[in-house]
Amino acid sequence: MQDEKFKVKFNERKERVRVLFAMNNDHQTYVLFDILVSMLAEQLTQGPKALRGFDLIVCAINDSTPIDFSKIVEYYTTEELNRLGIEFVSVDCDSYVQKGNIERLKLNTQTMQAYASPGTRDNSLTCQQLFEQISDKSTTEDLMHIIREDIWIQTAREKNCTILIKPDSMTQMAVEILSDTIRGRGSEIPLKTQEVFIGDFEVIHPLRDVLNSEVKMYSRALSLDNLSPILQQTKSVSDVSTKNKTVREMVNEYFASLEVEYPETVSTVVKIGAKLGNSSGSQQIQHCKICKVPIYHDPKQWIEQITVPGSVPPQTQEEFANHQRYLDSINGAETEEDAQNDSNQPEEVKLCYGCMVTLRVSNVFELQWPSGPTEEQVLSEYVLDDDS
Repeated sequence: MQDEKFKVKFNERKERVRVLFAMNNDHQTYVLFDILVSMLAEQLTQGPKALRGFDLIVCAINDSTPIDFSKIVEYYTTEELNRLGIEFVSVDCDSYVQKGNIERLKLNTQTMQAYASPGTRDNSLTCQQLFEQISDKSTTEDLMHIIREDIWIQTAREKNCTILIKPDSMTQMAVEILSDTIRGRGSEIPLKTQEVFIGDFEVIHPLRDVLNSEVKMYSRALSLDNLSPILQQTKSVSDVSTKNKTVREMVNEYFASLEVEYPETVSTVVKIGAKLGNSSGSQQIQHCKICKVPIYHDPKQWIEQITVPGSVPPQTQEEFANHQRYLDSINGAETEEDAQNDSNQPEEVKLCYGCMVTLRVSNVFELQWPSGPTEEQVLSEYVLDDDS
């Protein structure tokens, strides 16, 4: 954040950039927020005409782990936060779900195709009810992560912000890289490790060169752990049974034990991830209906290329009879389903490989999901910075 746009201003008529800070309930968030507060305070000490270099809007999502702004205000004092022009915004997860139409997505496991029924407004659906459709913990965490990302993007637009700050440290970025690889979301790695422009605002990661262990030492030194009960919890992820751990939790535990003695490994993972790029020769890029990321290669076609989708043809009379009964059962089920959905006219939609695998692993073949912007609106949003 040493760029000219963040530096102290001495001209009142010079426009300040508006920055949205994506606030989580973890050590990285509180440490980066403290650094931003110190940065703004230092700018105002550089002369009688010194003005802060940017406007800071702190956005927290009110979900299962709400953030208590009152403790933050008590720690920094109301007068200081007002002097620095820091604004706090809390977004309710339920309001995000109820704001758009709810579409019913269906995944056909035999043809690897997805369909969406026309969306309808449901003002009674809560975020908790949305995730009650899913029994798998990793899938729930994955979809919740998608919703949180979308909330920050929408809030940045509503607040006219041109910068979105993510508090991900080097360790957390390494966790995301391996987690995305495991869950089949490798195409998202460049979007999380490089400077990205989403529409007309930029996403940056100021802590990308800092380890989690260093962040926690900073937090303890300034007693930032007192700002949230979650930071004071002594229970470790390693205390949880492996069966109950999500993919992110297992990868996070791996790096937590690794970065103490081999911190260069964490750095290597992030550097390799930052070198990855997206396919430049893809034509007519489409976007996933669930996570909105670009689809550079058709997952169905890719799976068919690396597998043997066909079967050995029937040879005996009994095998021919069984095969015909199987075909009749499929045709009958499809005819009955088409008759039920004739009025709704489900539309075929695209899912990325990651979302397709995520739903299949957790046996979710029908999902209610908030509808997002149109494909044309999403198409022009994700642009990698030429300098990265």
